[in-house]
Amino acid sequence: MLLWFFFIVVSCLLGLSISFLLDIHFSALERAFFAIVLGHVISIWLVFLLAYLGGAISIGIILLCIVLCALLSAMFLIATRKRFAANLFDFKLDFYTLTFFAFILLYLLFMNLYGVLSPDEAGNLYALHTVWADYPFHTSVITSFVYSDSFTFPPIYPQFLHTEMHYPFLMDFYSAVLMKAGLGLRGAIIIPNILFQSALFGLFFFLAYRLTGLKKVGALAVVIFIFSGYPPDLQSVGIHFLNPMYAVIMPQRTAMLGMAISFAVYILLYEALFQKEGSEGGIKSELMYKELFLAGTLIGLLPYIHAHSFMATAFVSVVLASFAIFRFIQKASRKKLCRMDWKIFICVLASLILLSLLSLPQILCIRTGVTENFFVFFPGWTEQNSSLILGSDWSLFGAFFSFAKSVLLVLKLWVLNLGILFSLLPLGFLKSTRSVRTFYLPFLLLFVLANLVKFQPWYFDNYKIFLHWYALTVILVAVTISWLCDSVREKRRSIGALVLVVLVISCTLFGFVAHARMMDMNYQMWSGEEIGVAEWVRDNTESNSVFLTGSAHNHPIPSLSGRQRVMGYEGWLWSHGINGTRINERKRDEIEMYKGNYTLIKEYGVDYVCVGPYERAFARDNHFVINYSAFVDTARFDLKLDEVIERESWRIYKVKTPRTPA
Repeated sequence: MLLWFFFIVVSCLLGLSISFLLDIHFSALERAFFAIVLGHVISIWLVFLLAYLGGAISIGIILLCIVLCALLSAMFLIATRKRFAANLFDFKLDFYTLTFFAFILLYLLFMNLYGVLSPDEAGNLYALHTVWADYPFHTSVITSFVYSDSFTFPPIYPQFLHTEMHYPFLMDFYSAVLMKAGLGLRGAIIIPNILFQSALFGLFFFLAYRLTGLKKVGALAVVIFIFSGYPPDLQSVGIHFLNPMYAVIMPQRTAMLGMAISFAVYILLYEALFQKEGSEGGIKSELMYKELFLAGTLIGLLPYIHAHSFMATAFVSVVLASFAIFRFIQKASRKKLCRMDWKIFICVLASLILLSLLSLPQILCIRTGVTENFFVFFPGWTEQNSSLILGSDWSLFGAFFSFAKSVLLVLKLWVLNLGILFSLLPLGFLKSTRSVRTFYLPFLLLFVLANLVKFQPWYFDNYKIFLHWYALTVILVAVTISWLCDSVREKRRSIGALVLVVLVISCTLFGFVAHARMMDMNYQMWSGEEIGVAEWVRDNTESNSVFLTGSAHNHPIPSLSGRQRVMGYEGWLWSHGINGTRINERKRDEIEMYKGNYTLIKEYGVDYVCVGPYERAFARDNHFVINYSAFVDTARFDLKLDEVIERESWRIYKVKTPRTPA
């Protein structure tokens, strides 16, 4: 069934048709990347709303979404037929840019085909280390949507019984839609990965090009962004800023679409707010109000796609809007306002209102799942730095010295973690235009904020906020490299080429080491036999069944069958906002259930109990012994599966008595 293909095509067509409504001038390739992101944001939200109203993710719902997107596309293309025809016949492609992105696409294809659920001849699935660590959660969300008979909002959190899910789920929801439309699990993950990763780097390239007017800066920025950062396991020497591909772009499925949206928004904001000045300092007659409204809309739709990109992009947009409002007030005080100033002021306010109206309901809903460990004062980013800073003398007489020591501590951290990029940044800032320097300031403020506030319980999650500042920083570093090479090349071409090679290698050496580590750390996620167990569960148990399992992150039953389990991996639960006390209480109850506490099993409404290698590992880790004899009681349990897989016994028992919800 090719319904998934038509869904993707019509989503891209919708984005393409909307792009022709805008006044901004796109090149053909930039428009393609922009269309992928914009069209999918709308189609994903549309199919989500239709599924919510219809109560299920069904073929009928997907077909309705495809038809609506096609009708909208046709309507927009008819409305912009003159502009569409003009751009169609002005289809110019730069050979060098195309070649560059051909290599980027090949790189992304290799990373995903090799590192994301890669099968061997025996049917075992393998993944890169961080993908192995994160994707079982995403597959549990995807399969919980696919194999459920109904869809409700908020969705049920599949890893913690009786809990609503406030994790940004729309990227995984999209993969579930593709599975319903005919794709297998691996295809429904890899195809969106490649689409949105390509769009992310494409829009990043064109953002750098718009800021600097140099495509070589765009190419340098993309290469440095992909291959900079450090390999893992260096925290003991103060290295925390890991390679972006290793830490986020490959394992964090929500981030790839979220950051692609952010780069689209940054392009819109820069063109609307900073390209209005003419060469003589005058103001152009046209106002890009549609670009501002679209930017506000995209940011407003971000929270349930990627919360960190929403926070970063909303912060940047609010600061830029404040700059525009400040200029308006400044001109008003001098009585030098013109009609264009009023238009800009009204459009900026309207965009902020639109952003708030769209995002506020999502924020309030997500907020219900947030614990006290979110948004806390945590200076210095890392746990060690925060402890040192907060433990300093902040009395009236010691505050000055403590502040100076804290600044030096943070400065040392970033000099170490940025390496040569730290020394190349200032020159790139100075060599950039005034509008670029102004545009960079909100990202610099974002960097300061992320060094002061911990947005999630795990300090490292601030890395996702830092990446937005880092992307703009990398562009300025690329400006420095380009300027240095051009300056040297004027005197001697060969030395200029050598400077380019040396600087790029200096910026990316440790990132290449991180990539080598990624290729080396390719772990088995599930064996073919474990996949078979999950398939048996899907075929022989009810879709709303509750399973008692061990808490391993890659347990095949919750990860591949879409079934709810009593408690999943504690690291996910804690970082997603579930209270630590609840987690510990649930773990104690799960241990008691495996010790044979039948009353607790009934109270939790458990339908099936799994006793296999993951459960025995859970028992060893928590220093208790599973009471096997308790599950032999045929009055209470019915043995449904009894197999030996890789010399390990797998047993699944059905709880006989009717479920009594707690």
